[in-house]
Amino acid sequence: MKILLINPPIREWAKPNVFPAGLGYISSVLLRDGHEVKVLDINAYRWDRAKVEQKIKNTEFDVVGIGGIVTTYKYVKWLIFLLKKYHPHKKIIIGGSVGTSIPHIILGKNQADIVCIGEGEETVRELITVLQDKADLSKVKGIQYKDADGKIIITGKRPPIEDLDSIPLPAWDLFPMDIYLKNPVGAPNRNKWIDGSAQGSWQLSINLFATRGCPYRCIYCYHDFMGMGHRHRSPGNILEEIKTLYEKYKVTYFHFIDDEFVMNREFVHQFCRLLKSFSKTVSKKITWGCAGRVNLMTEDLIRTMADSGCVLIGYGIESGSQKMLDIINKQVSVEQAKKAIRLTRKYLGWADCSFMIGYPGETKETIQETIDFCKELELAPEVIFFLTPYPGTELYRMASGQGKIQDEEEYILGLGEQGEKVRVNFTDFTDQELYAIQSYMIEELKAWNKIKHVEME
Repeated sequence: MKILLINPPIREWAKPNVFPAGLGYISSVLLRDGHEVKVLDINAYRWDRAKVEQKIKNTEFDVVGIGGIVTTYKYVKWLIFLLKKYHPHKKIIIGGSVGTSIPHIILGKNQADIVCIGEGEETVRELITVLQDKADLSKVKGIQYKDADGKIIITGKRPPIEDLDSIPLPAWDLFPMDIYLKNPVGAPNRNKWIDGSAQGSWQLSINLFATRGCPYRCIYCYHDFMGMGHRHRSPGNILEEIKTLYEKYKVTYFHFIDDEFVMNREFVHQFCRLLKSFSKTVSKKITWGCAGRVNLMTEDLIRTMADSGCVLIGYGIESGSQKMLDIINKQVSVEQAKKAIRLTRKYLGWADCSFMIGYPGETKETIQETIDFCKELELAPEVIFFLTPYPGTELYRMASGQGKIQDEEEYILGLGEQGEKVRVNFTDFTDQELYAIQSYMIEELKAWNKIKHVEME
């Protein structure tokens, strides 16, 4: 079959630097099954809406699939409208967290035909075969769809993919890799080694996955997209991907965007040993970064990671108040956070830390605890995010139950990324007071760290 995959735009205020790995995997399994796959990567090219409409009107396909995160919903809604306008009889499949977290809205408020729930690699293979054969959709596990009468049918849950090595590497050739590789992700982005516009020699970077799943249950985090349980690829399989990207595209920085890369310490140690050995055989230095979790970090683990070329470990510290950490079910302590940051600085020179404010029960005292935490650790975050309920999270269910979200689709249409605005206020502060607190924290910590550095000189 002729399959069109669409990558909607994300973070349009920044250059496109995050390769759509999910669509890359979907593309590779469909190609392996002998289908013809075309990708419309709107995020990479950043075409205006007129250009997108023209391309959709003129593109021939049998089935179309759209993937993305939930904040792309407004754009996805428009894409569904266009696709049905010009190709009314072609099936539209929605995947990724935009489909998985709000299938009732995707199907109930739009002309989409099918939503793929959770991991899509095995589901989409079976689904395309059933569509090709005009067989019974109800037999496909892991989907929701509308029948001939418009009724939403929910099929059984598909179990998580246990052997992640069985998934072929992403079909990078279908995507404009020059755009993604030259716009830095991870450490190169933070350090501004390149800005994507220079000509000549620069460090090329890319994001990738080594693991799936997360056993923790923070109330603000969406847990079900990658299935239940934590799984990891074999270190050898990951190294194969790194080797391929290095040899084919000259990539030298690799950023893992896993929820819990460091969950299994033995896995991390094995990977580090393999990567260190590979790095010795190439002419350019291989570096990498990932997210850490403060309760999982040990000195031996961080030292091993640094020794293998790790230059970034990011931590979602969230708050310096133990009360707030407990409320959001973070399952870490303030002391664990302090220890992890200090150890990471010891071996990497810095630790990338992020914070949020606006938790249920947040007070001036808990805000001050976060300020004091940052001062003690000499942290001056440039951005402090607002706690935001996203569909599929415990926080979202809490907000809905408290009547803080009246019109669900309207709320999702207005969602932005990374909590840059107060979407739902769980505190006794007004929205304006929260904005003022955010500004005060950033300026206070910036000024304090400036004074601290002057004193040290």
